Amino acid sequence: MVENSNFNAVLENIKTMVSSNTLVSDPIEIGDRSIYTISSLGFCFGGAEGNEVKGGKSGSGAGAGISPVAVMIIHKNISGPEGVQIFSLEKKGSIAEIISTVAESVPTIVGALKEAKKE
Repeated sequence: MVENSNFNAVLENIKTMVSSNTLVSDPIEIGDRSIYTISSLGFCFGGAEGNEVKGGKSGSGAGAGISPVAVMIIHKNISGPEGVQIFSLEKKGSIAEIISTVAESVPTIVGALKEAKKE
């Protein structure tokens, strides 16, 4: 079995790479807006050891990748979900485009219904 010290070293390095700030950034404040980046993280690790008769060497390694997937903007002067915008940075499929378009229309539809109810 791969030495525990190698495995523990890999896990410690992963701990330093992964934090809540890695996935959702600290805010960037611009006027009445707070801007956050949202990222996707992937990692893998492995280990191996050689035959004890032929030297018994062992080793381990890890790799990680992080990519921004969205930007979230929170408008401080707009309360509720209307004050939050999320922009995907990934290519959207046709169904995702339809869902996104419908979702963007919801505040307009809700506003129109509220106005109609007042009349």
